[in-house]
Amino acid sequence: MKVPVTVWLGRRLVVVAFLTVLVVSGWVLGPRIIQLSEGADPFAEAGRFFGAALSPALVDENPSLPEDARPFLVRLGESLLRTFRYALIAISLAVPAGLLLGFLASSAWWPGGMRYGKAPAGRMMMRGMLRLLRWGCRFLITLGRSIHELVWALFFLSALGDAPIAACSALALPFAGTLGKVFSELIDEQSQESRSTLMATGASPLQAFGHALLPSALPEMLTYTVYRFECALRSSAVLGFIGVETVGLGIRQSYENLYYGEVWTQLYALVIVVVGVDALGARLRDRLNRGITRKSVPVIGSLDLEKSEARLRRTAPRDWVVRGGLLAGIVLVLISWGSGRELGTTMSAEQRDARIGRFLTKLTPAPARPESATASGSERIEALEGKGEEMKNWAFDLWSRNGAEALLNTVAIASAAIILSAIGAALLLPLGSRALARGEPFGVLGAASRWVHWWWSGIGFLTRSLFILARAVPEYVYAFLLVGLLGPSAWPLVLALALHNLGILGRLWGEVMENQRPEVPRHWIQGGAGRVQSYCGSLAPLSFNRFLLFFFYRWETCIREATILGMLGISSLGYYVSIAHNWLRYDEMLFYVLLGVSVIFAGDVLSDWMRRKLRGDLACS
Repeated sequence: MKVPVTVWLGRRLVVVAFLTVLVVSGWVLGPRIIQLSEGADPFAEAGRFFGAALSPALVDENPSLPEDARPFLVRLGESLLRTFRYALIAISLAVPAGLLLGFLASSAWWPGGMRYGKAPAGRMMMRGMLRLLRWGCRFLITLGRSIHELVWALFFLSALGDAPIAACSALALPFAGTLGKVFSELIDEQSQESRSTLMATGASPLQAFGHALLPSALPEMLTYTVYRFECALRSSAVLGFIGVETVGLGIRQSYENLYYGEVWTQLYALVIVVVGVDALGARLRDRLNRGITRKSVPVIGSLDLEKSEARLRRTAPRDWVVRGGLLAGIVLVLISWGSGRELGTTMSAEQRDARIGRFLTKLTPAPARPESATASGSERIEALEGKGEEMKNWAFDLWSRNGAEALLNTVAIASAAIILSAIGAALLLPLGSRALARGEPFGVLGAASRWVHWWWSGIGFLTRSLFILARAVPEYVYAFLLVGLLGPSAWPLVLALALHNLGILGRLWGEVMENQRPEVPRHWIQGGAGRVQSYCGSLAPLSFNRFLLFFFYRWETCIREATILGMLGISSLGYYVSIAHNWLRYDEMLFYVLLGVSVIFAGDVLSDWMRRKLRGDLACS
């Protein structure tokens, strides 16, 4: 397969642009990495912390606990169960919403899939309405995922009190947006040949979508859903840092009290749970990609065509591992919803309504705030319309005083982190991808010795283990620990985000390569190319568009994370979000949050345009 010159040039320009952004981001953040108070010894404290990794605590390190206190391991088990439960409830809310939004936001059939020849005026009007609907759904998707789950949790907990369902809803909203985005783009990236064939025979865009594109995208959608559950576990743990009773709360309390053995025990427990979910996702992906081989073909005899087809369907092999996994997931979700009545709030309806009314009043910008906390929606709108000039001055003051610098720092932190992690993942992929890190890649190097086979299998296992361990710990936990060890500056946040996203990009990009058709890289290896040459010359170029998809998706996530990591005391948007929340200035909090949303929406448009441009160059060649 010959790659057109225009595509090569476009990809090189993209890489050069990313490296330029990395240099500019480093210049914005400055060279200072460690910023400690005078007399502090970061190496001694780091030695104590990492030394405790070899001796994790199995009992409480706090000597002042009463004798009747529940044992440390019991409390850890309870917090892990709550973490798991909240993540299940959140993902059960996010998946249906993500499917609907992803379906509506896909360009595969509406309105992009309906561009075939001229159409009457009514059909043209319908296409225009569908375009508006698609971009409206994309806006909702971007808005939902652009706001970090910690910020959603701050909003929901402020409005509804300390109800667990508020924390679950805070997780579900951004996850629904992320699932909707990835689902729609996975569908859009599928080969259009089968869809075009069906439409050429008279099928409608909806029929072609349901019978061609959706089935081919479904395996990746299922495995990505399992991955999002893995992310939900990490996010559920992070909610503990704002007081929700998950494993993150225990990590924070133990770290602040210098009980490093307890910290490592809880980190190990979280890593084990996340690694278990990752192994389940890898098993599911493998079964979906390989399928089940039919062991025998039934004797058809002289049966008519309809009976023959029915018999073939009855005797078709069925993957009970996948079906059993899906059934077990449904059962666990039902148990999570029904195992406790404490999900809801204990407030009365009057108390809840009064609390929500006060929250909405404080959420309204101060110049346009109604005099009464119980003002109706129309009264709030009238207040907004009548004070436009004051609103403009209020927003400009926030922007010029803190917003512009905080937004620049947030973008620089996120951009430096994701580009560093992308460089690391791109360098490690030939060593970690199951497509290449094996003794006989694509079954070509059949003469490889058993020693070579085990060597490459070991290298691949260690690299994939590095990816798993890197992403198993939430970036907020990394940042919390690194800021405590290195002091408050932007670079601990960059390192935390880069380390976590190295594991995520390594996993996602590795799956993209493993899902590629093997003919082209096999041809390279048969022609004498090595693993790295096959990777650079075939697998990486073939996967480049999907690499970009996940790169921009993780960059958007880094914007969200860089925003919230400012709550640790670094001058990003999250720092001012935290200050505004502490002073109950929810209007200012919303202003800084919406600044981050605007950047993520711009990144979404850029990602869509860039991938469409590269796809168009390839199609026109």
